[in-house]
Amino acid sequence: MTVEQQWLLDETPWPEQATLAYGELVELTTPHPPVPSLGWLGPEIVGSRGVVVGCVIKQDERDGHVGPIYSVETEDGSPWGLRPEFLIPRGRLQPDMPPRYRSDLPDGTRVRIRTESDSPSETTEAVGEVAGIWWTTSLEPPKGYIVQVGDHEYCVTPEQAEVL
Repeated sequence: MTVEQQWLLDETPWPEQATLAYGELVELTTPHPPVPSLGWLGPEIVGSRGVVVGCVIKQDERDGHVGPIYSVETEDGSPWGLRPEFLIPRGRLQPDMPPRYRSDLPDGTRVRIRTESDSPSETTEAVGEVAGIWWTTSLEPPKGYIVQVGDHEYCVTPEQAEVL
């Protein structure tokens, strides 16, 4: 019987500088008046709706500003990392927002992975390091790990990874 992976809750405090909350519904926009050093979103993107799934405080290399960069997942599943100037809060939270998760294996953990090829009889093994969590959408629990092997990254389920 396969045991389902139990992902750990990410209890990292939400950044104090953040003005948007985890799970907050937002609309993507271009700042008005425009800020040429920050660029703009194209007309096909402006108006897209999404949900805030993460926030980090860091320096924006474009203009040196230090502040929140929000991870947003739009309705079509596209991931975005945007400053608050590019987001219009819609004043409510996503009702079925899952908790924030973190990996049970820290980045850099050495693992042996098993990957399957097109032929069921051929299984390949490789050794690499955990480089993050594999998500298909931030609105669901993680699917597995991102493992760096040389110059390549592989997305593997917990059953395909063995800690060394």
